Amino acid sequence: MALRPEPAHWFDCLIARDDLTVTVETLANSGQIQLETRAADEETGTLTDLSALLDEFHQLASHYHLYWPQAVAPSTITGKPARTLHRALQQLRLWAEQADMPIRELERLQAESTDLLHLREWLQVLQTTLETGSTLDIGELFNTGPLLTTLLYRIAAQAELPPLPPRWFAWEIAQQLDRDVLLIGPAADAEQLAHDFSAHRVRRIPLPTWLHGSARAAISQIDARLQIHAKRNKELQRQLEAAHHEFGLTEALGEIARLDWFLRHVRYQTSGANLAWIRGWSSAPDADLLQDALATAGVRALVQFSTPPKGTKAPLVLRNPRWARAFELFPRLLGMPSATETDPSRMLALLVPLLFGYMFGDLGQGFVILLAGLLLRRKWPQAVLLVPAGASSMIFGVLFGSLFAREDLIPALWLHPVTEPLKVLGLPIAGGIALLLLGLLLNGVQAGWRNESRHWFWREAPVILIYVSIIAMFITPGAKYALMIGLGWSLLGVFVVGTGNIAVRIGLAAAELFEQLFQLAVNTLSFARVGAFALAHAGLSQAIVSLADVAGHGGWLVMLLGNLFIIALEGLVVFIQTTRLVLFEFFIRFLRGEGQGFTPLPAPDYFAFTDTRSQS
Repeated sequence: MALRPEPAHWFDCLIARDDLTVTVETLANSGQIQLETRAADEETGTLTDLSALLDEFHQLASHYHLYWPQAVAPSTITGKPARTLHRALQQLRLWAEQADMPIRELERLQAESTDLLHLREWLQVLQTTLETGSTLDIGELFNTGPLLTTLLYRIAAQAELPPLPPRWFAWEIAQQLDRDVLLIGPAADAEQLAHDFSAHRVRRIPLPTWLHGSARAAISQIDARLQIHAKRNKELQRQLEAAHHEFGLTEALGEIARLDWFLRHVRYQTSGANLAWIRGWSSAPDADLLQDALATAGVRALVQFSTPPKGTKAPLVLRNPRWARAFELFPRLLGMPSATETDPSRMLALLVPLLFGYMFGDLGQGFVILLAGLLLRRKWPQAVLLVPAGASSMIFGVLFGSLFAREDLIPALWLHPVTEPLKVLGLPIAGGIALLLLGLLLNGVQAGWRNESRHWFWREAPVILIYVSIIAMFITPGAKYALMIGLGWSLLGVFVVGTGNIAVRIGLAAAELFEQLFQLAVNTLSFARVGAFALAHAGLSQAIVSLADVAGHGGWLVMLLGNLFIIALEGLVVFIQTTRLVLFEFFIRFLRGEGQGFTPLPAPDYFAFTDTRSQS
């Protein structure tokens, strides 16, 4: 869970100059970039040599691509294209040096295994062809020299057998899709025969000299050799996987794939005059989001996150889930939280509706507010705040038994406010105490972020104990001992933290402590207004109902206008009070709003531009 703002990412965008305007407009429409025009002019690297580097990559690919793992999307934190490509190619070169020998052996094993499988198929058919009890020795059949030689070829089923020289014997055995031909003849003609057969694109199956015995025995020998090959193949594959990991091959291939894609889609990849750069900050969590927007727009551009230039300060971004983003309005009323301050937006997603609903508890009126939020949120985005506020009002309306100002239509699951006013006033005060304590604790967390925990422990933390002790004394007299501990803790802090005349320091600390406790007392009592507004809402509702009863047949109109009056006027007042409690009771404990916020580049407004031109 993100408790504080995050710095925006520095982005570089390489663009085909012809697409510069469309690219900037597309990025502006995303609402996620802030151009930086004051950044130092850095060395961007030339692109004129990228094609040559990619040619080297394609040469490596022609030799090794079958043994490469699948490329993964590269990290969004990269360098300039030329530098990135140089680094990725160096990783490939080092990998190739280490992987070359295992790959050569893998290729040899694969070729030999393929030949052995073909030979095994031939032997299986041969085994069924020979008569039972045949004593044909495969070793003697394959080793007929020196005057004779034996050759085995696999040709297509419908292909014609090339003409054989005189004195050559051919033995054909049909397979499922092909047929195998065993040739036996003079060794002196073997070279010419092999040349003639290769011209017809038929495959020769080498005959190993280590085979011996019957066809069945030869098949067993081939199976044993294939098992050895499979075991060795696994060992070599593990070596390659280790090399992949050691040299970061998947990431390197991803980097090259991205640059290769870009240069293949930019026609002017070898001319710097046809390319442009824009730089700045982005609130997007991932560069791929911006890249996808550019791809959708059909522009030729490559965007990536990189290290920001020295001397630049990243603006801050509030990263909240969708359900909490609307509540960013409240901290922004004070300013942008700094990097060492808490972003309270997610807490407010619970707190604000809770306060609003308590003060404006009515099932029917809450539904109207919720419906208004759903209808208005497209034209006025902040109206989405009305949705949780209305839902909370509906919940408290059920608890208070109020439906469109009437308390006689549904039962109260908790109480009717006007019947038990002390409970209605006391509960918000208890909630306010908890909220103030939360603010004090958040201030302690922020002190840790600023490396000021020691000062907070001795000067701020005692205030929490003293505040809790004073409140607890209304419940149990024993809390006075905790109060004395808190006062002693605060006094000891004067000696531990600070410099100067001790008497002056004690006096200032005492005055500061009194001011802090007085503010906390005032802030605590301020939450009584939550209950007071709940009582006022219930009282006004009863007044509307009473007027409707007196009006007789026109009572429905009084109820309609009265509910509209409550929703419009009291709803506005309750929202203002909720904002006030959040800003001046809660935020004052921990939030200063001293951060530099992210300011997105505004998208072009064609309608406003056209309208201005037509008026002029």
